[in-house]
Amino acid sequence: MSNTVEVYAFLCDYFDSNASLVKKFRINYFADGTVEILNPERTKTIMKRIPYAEISLGMLYIGSAVTIFSRQYHIVDYADSGTRKRFEAKCGKAFGIIKSSAMGNIGKILGAIRQAGFVIADLKSVMLDGEMVVGVLAASEVVGTEEAVSVFAETVLKLGDEMYVSATPEDVVKDCADYFGEGSFSNSQSNDESTLCLIKPHVIKEGNLGPIISDITAAGFKFNCIQMFYLDRELAVEFYDVYRGVLPQYEHMVAHLIDGPVVALQIVGNNIVEDFREMCGPVNVELAKTIRPKTFRAVYGTDFAKSAVHCTDLPEDGKLECKYFFDILSQI
Repeated sequence: MSNTVEVYAFLCDYFDSNASLVKKFRINYFADGTVEILNPERTKTIMKRIPYAEISLGMLYIGSAVTIFSRQYHIVDYADSGTRKRFEAKCGKAFGIIKSSAMGNIGKILGAIRQAGFVIADLKSVMLDGEMVVGVLAASEVVGTEEAVSVFAETVLKLGDEMYVSATPEDVVKDCADYFGEGSFSNSQSNDESTLCLIKPHVIKEGNLGPIISDITAAGFKFNCIQMFYLDRELAVEFYDVYRGVLPQYEHMVAHLIDGPVVALQIVGNNIVEDFREMCGPVNVELAKTIRPKTFRAVYGTDFAKSAVHCTDLPEDGKLECKYFFDILSQI
């Protein structure tokens, strides 16, 4: 492969659960879509340069997590000043808070952000002054830092919903640290009767996060908490453990769950586990398309692993699954 392709270098952490150690690596992302992994000193190649379509440049901002062959790497810094300058000129970030009065239009807002050329890089609901709000970090591979702020503001504010938007690139950095960083606001989960809805990576990659959330709320379902998560293989295996040895698609299900970010929602209401599971439809997508064509899996699913959403199976597991994501994983 040519060595003249533009390269972006990032320092990252990988937690080795077997050794209980955080290990340091350097990820080089090439403009032709190839990736290699080295030790930070560049004296040892950990993974030779290969094409890796599951990662794009916009996913490699500081604070993000990316999964490469089942290993989750947390981006902690640029590896050199050249990467910092070129990345920030090309891949801008913006931040906004969807206020309580706009909750009914959250799907529409997220859809508009995606259509403007951004990807949703982080998302979390919190309680402010007794009301739920949702913070959104958006990343662009089309415009740089300065332009991203103005494009994002123009996109969301013209919808007419009440929102806070970071005014400058410096505000984006500060606001994100305050909202998502260590010691920041806790999420808005409640102790109500609830079920877990987990929107799978393929839905988000396909740009359908906004539309599926719109469909969920249009169907009459209410959520008390929403948050984006980046799962590694160990967490995905733990979450899907009940299906091990039961479903032949188990390995494919685990592999897809770590293929990108997931978005978890705490859906609340009476008889909510059964009612929401009914609206999700059969987990066999082809069957869902035939007998329940208006269900979420029929509309957004593609196969057994990429079935659009996971939902709680049993009423007694609703709170447990929500607790796993919004209590346990949110602290990691």
